[in-house]
Amino acid sequence: MVLLFAFWFLMGRARSWRGNPRELCDALHQPGRLLVNLTSPLHTQWRPLDEKGCAPLPAYLPALWTLTHGEDRLPPQYQASIFSKEYRQVAAEPLSETDAPRSRLDPIPFLRKRRAHPPTVLVVGDSVDRNGLVHFCQLFRRNVSIALYHDINDYPPGPYPPDLTRGHGPKYKGWDQRGLLHRCEIPFANGDGVALRVINGFHYGMDALDEFNSPDHNDWHAPGRIERRIDELFVPAIKQLGGTDKVDVVQLHSGMWDLALFGMQDDKTRWSLTIPLTPEQLAWWQDRMRHTIGHLRKTFPRARLVFRKLHRTDDAVQGTQYITNCETPLGFCHLARARVLTLGFLSCSLRHLQEEVARSEGLPIFDFGHVLEGYQAFQEKVHPLLVPGGIVYAHNLVNQLRIALESKDSWRRGWLWDD
Repeated sequence: MVLLFAFWFLMGRARSWRGNPRELCDALHQPGRLLVNLTSPLHTQWRPLDEKGCAPLPAYLPALWTLTHGEDRLPPQYQASIFSKEYRQVAAEPLSETDAPRSRLDPIPFLRKRRAHPPTVLVVGDSVDRNGLVHFCQLFRRNVSIALYHDINDYPPGPYPPDLTRGHGPKYKGWDQRGLLHRCEIPFANGDGVALRVINGFHYGMDALDEFNSPDHNDWHAPGRIERRIDELFVPAIKQLGGTDKVDVVQLHSGMWDLALFGMQDDKTRWSLTIPLTPEQLAWWQDRMRHTIGHLRKTFPRARLVFRKLHRTDDAVQGTQYITNCETPLGFCHLARARVLTLGFLSCSLRHLQEEVARSEGLPIFDFGHVLEGYQAFQEKVHPLLVPGGIVYAHNLVNQLRIALESKDSWRRGWLWDD
């Protein structure tokens, strides 16, 4: 009997260490189309054109809604007529029964366990990433908590504005609230534990000299350099939530602030803003990003590290083309108090560099812009709206968490345990 039990146990452990073959295909990185579902937004999904070669991602979000709200509460349903004409024009028709995925597999078995330390994603990025966290909570009808980094129980007095993607409350203890720790926790339906947690670490790009510490940027707060923010802000907060070795996924982004920094520098030196990034700028960004990646790996050695690439802004918004537009041939730009005609070379250069650095460092990539291309009208300047941007962002976070938790290298798995 003892030998039989030992054989059963070892076979189970061996199966758990084989890895997951679905990691070989990243549906969000494939050529495809975004099916925007207005009547049931949680069913919005990216579908690869070659579905036989790469299947769409599982329906994570509807399954997560049921897990965290119960079988008797259906995902939010809306009448398409409440959306604008622009939304209705891009919305996809509901999939027919023959086209809809018929898999009976549970999309989220990796989230069903009650754990002492809930599955955790840290997003290290800018206001787009902060909004992605807020959207995640909005999708699941939960509230975002905002707190000081060194005391996560020290909250600004409420009430919070109804939509934190559009505005925050007044400064709190010297901090613009946009720069404070934001946390989204999705509890199980019965209140017994947390199904998953998303926290953010806001930073100002690869700037190493605190050049954004100026009256023009009243949301700036020391420390400015990203490595110091990781060590002095993010880590103290995460230690209060269980420790850096309890983080499953770290998603890194740097781009918007870097392009703004290049613009400020070029404006000061009167360098032309209508040419691509210089070799010196490209080399500088590459060196800074590689150093940041190494720092995150050292700080979060057990986490899956993912890089998010830039997306494009709304072409119709004056003042944003300089920052992110690759394909707008000519547009007006207002940056660093200068109004110039500019081509969209800069973000194209940086997107290519982001891809190269991430791949050479062995990082998986979430190309937010690839999935959202063509939906620039559904953004507020540089910030994607909840539908479809927030849904795509949430879908990716759950997918990255699945890959991390199901990986044979996950810190939660071993021969004698499987947390």
